[in-house]
Amino acid sequence: MKLFDSHAHYEDAMFDRDRDECLSRLEEDGIQYVLNCCSDVSVFETVLSIVETYPAVYGSIGVHPHWVQETPHDYLKQIAACLSNPKIKAVGEMGLDYFYDDPKDLQKRIFKEQLALAKDFDLPVIIHDRLAHEDCIRILKEYRPCGVLHRYGGPVELLQEAFSWGMYVSFSNDLTYPEWNQPHIDCLLAAPWDRILVETDCPYTPPKERENDRCLSKDVKTVVETIARLRHVSEEFVAERTLENAMRLYRIS
Repeated sequence: MKLFDSHAHYEDAMFDRDRDECLSRLEEDGIQYVLNCCSDVSVFETVLSIVETYPAVYGSIGVHPHWVQETPHDYLKQIAACLSNPKIKAVGEMGLDYFYDDPKDLQKRIFKEQLALAKDFDLPVIIHDRLAHEDCIRILKEYRPCGVLHRYGGPVELLQEAFSWGMYVSFSNDLTYPEWNQPHIDCLLAAPWDRILVETDCPYTPPKERENDRCLSKDVKTVVETIARLRHVSEEFVAERTLENAMRLYRIS
């Protein structure tokens, strides 16, 4: 069974002590590919180093909404320079997050600027949407990008609207947490098979049984197992379809 962890954060400081060890054993752990997502300008070089060092790892470059206040004025120029690397396959993660106090107007501006840049480069986008579902889908509808709503747990009708112009949705071990998993399950059951990806968001969101541990790409197996159980199909079927979908979205041959 070959797996594609479509959203990971090995640039995170939680991997500083053993990043090479973790990434060097991806094949041993049954992971065919990883998409290492980016969070802010300060880690652009780390992401580029990771994708250039490990053949199984591809990347994205972008600014997460939590980091908008620290984003320099020339951040779009810096993103554009990174997009020339053939292993950078997307722009993101970007989007809106209303959980904290990051200024909403600034979040929206930087979100829209990155969507426009992705369109200019004809690249998919990776979308972070937390408690901002209406605003996020409304802005996405303006640009109608190809891309993925990562760990989406908002209204199903908004997700289906995003599917109408070609978006994907990714699921993590959120599915294993009974205290908050129902919106994610509802989205999973409504999603067509050709629009589903799996991810870990590592080092965050380990399976519920290890909720205080660091998460690794191998924990995507639990996501696959959970989806298979919820949708009454084999784990092999889920692994094959999500691998195909991620390779198609990120244009990996």
